[in-house]
Amino acid sequence: MSVQARHTEHVPEWKIREVEDLVERIHSSPVVGLVGLTDIPAKQIQDLRAEMRDIATIKMVRNNISRRAIEKCSDDLLPLAEGIEAQTAFIFTEISPFRLAKMLEEKKRPMPIKAGGRAPTDIVIEKGDTPFSPGPMVGKLQSAGIPAAIKSGKVVINETKVVAEEGDIVSAQLAEVLATMEIFPRKVGLQLRAVYEGGLVFRAEDLAIDIGAILSQMSTASAQALGLAVEIGYATPTTITPILQRATSKARILVLGCGIPVPSMMEALLAKAASDAAMLKSLAEGGPVAAPSAAPAEKIEEKAEEAEKEDSEEAELGGLSALFG
Repeated sequence: MSVQARHTEHVPEWKIREVEDLVERIHSSPVVGLVGLTDIPAKQIQDLRAEMRDIATIKMVRNNISRRAIEKCSDDLLPLAEGIEAQTAFIFTEISPFRLAKMLEEKKRPMPIKAGGRAPTDIVIEKGDTPFSPGPMVGKLQSAGIPAAIKSGKVVINETKVVAEEGDIVSAQLAEVLATMEIFPRKVGLQLRAVYEGGLVFRAEDLAIDIGAILSQMSTASAQALGLAVEIGYATPTTITPILQRATSKARILVLGCGIPVPSMMEALLAKAASDAAMLKSLAEGGPVAAPSAAPAEKIEEKAEEAEKEDSEEAELGGLSALFG
């Protein structure tokens, strides 16, 4: 009978302390995130730490220690470990994941692109004059695929051109020219990968929200809701004014159409009756029937409808301001 020997790897004390410290930080922080540090200069990381000191703490540890700490926490935190790759750091904060994502995006800084790097977006060189004097720069621009020439003693670019499409590898010549022209296609900063809050793990793409588009959709929805409420007569503090104006306008049209003797409409009724009588007289006498001109009553209604429209627009704007503050 053979006995299989097992060797237990000794875990250094400092690793155990690192894991325990991380577990304690995770348990005590409402929001825990993972950010990528790839290609970020050390100076920029230090600056970000200083800028965010009051609202967030950045903790850099080895990836295996990060995984071990997450595994020692609750099961709902385990998906966060999927964001651990390459150079990764924890970020602990009390602000919401959406605000954190927005803040990190705003703190990214433009940086030159290196030779061999991939274009993050289409890189476009615009047509026009450059600040460069005639000389070697013309050849460098042309070797990078940029249509350049000398005009009136200056280097000019003859046409707007996409020198690299998103995902293309940037050549050494193009990288040098872009740096010289101070065109920085990359935005470098902490790259949010995943965030945990309240039992949920959000991926970076879940937190990328176009605030302008959402506000536009909400504005459109508010205007449509107001129009529907007015149309069906659903009374609220915002809709009651346009509803009453709409009812008043329809009541005036009904009074004129049916000839109902309402004291406030007598002038309009008499004007309409005089117009109708003049037309009948012309027909009885066999004279030409002229196209009826805008009677005073119709003018009154036109003014009423214009006033109703203006008041409705004001009410709509008031409803939007109440919605968006």
